[in-house]
Amino acid sequence: MQRGADREPLSGPAIAGAQMVAFREWEAVSGERSAGLKRIHHPTLVVNGVHDDMVPIQNSYWLSENLPNAVLLTYPDSGHGSLFQFHHSFTGQAAAFLASDSEFAPY
Repeated sequence: MQRGADREPLSGPAIAGAQMVAFREWEAVSGERSAGLKRIHHPTLVVNGVHDDMVPIQNSYWLSENLPNAVLLTYPDSGHGSLFQFHHSFTGQAAAFLASDSEFAPY
């Protein structure tokens, strides 16, 4: 709310409803979605809080299992804002991921 210019419009019931529809669709895993993910070979860092009520941790486990070059990073005792709650750890681990020459990180 401190940013005075170039702010995002306020969201309302229509935005929340569309987001809930997207969440429900994401939870309904299909073989077609898995097939598409397996074709993505870009290194991917998947981050999730163990107690995230918005994006359940099971989704991140599934996503990292189906992306060939994914690394899963989970934070204990945290929810949807885990990377802010553990910002020192996250920035260090993200920097290490980006600097890595592993097959599971950028070159």
